[in-house]
Amino acid sequence: MANRKLPREVHLVHGTKLKALNIGVGMPEQVKARIPFAEWANDPQAFTRERFVRETSDYLHDIYGIGTAHDRHVLMLLADQMQLYIDARKALMGAPLVVSNNAGKTDSPNPHISIANRAMDNAIKLMGELGLTPKSRLTASKVEEVSPYAELLKGYSRA
Repeated sequence: MANRKLPREVHLVHGTKLKALNIGVGMPEQVKARIPFAEWANDPQAFTRERFVRETSDYLHDIYGIGTAHDRHVLMLLADQMQLYIDARKALMGAPLVVSNNAGKTDSPNPHISIANRAMDNAIKLMGELGLTPKSRLTASKVEEVSPYAELLKGYSRA
């Protein structure tokens, strides 16, 4: 029989039943809290890589209990991509979405659009590596049931 263990986040939302007392345990406050609006969305100057790294590192430690020194490299790459995205957004503020090239003979999208898009794609990939996206959090605890090796990896049991 396959292991039907729920991801930690879903388990926290559903609560836990204390078997002896048959009572539910509520969700922790940090799980109930809504996602706050990012300050830098309206004020790009409010973003700092140091604060981003600190807040993200604290989140990873609080939620997953991890904080290895080696993860600092991936986290710094993520902070760099976030900074690049925000810088490109800053450059787009008040700038035209279409720019003229070749002395006004041709038009093309503002190059900061592709810079922002690329940085956003890279940031999302790095967030997935660190378990910071909803999809990566849910698939991290998913049991692979269709693999021919799944039963072997789960262990042999005589029922």
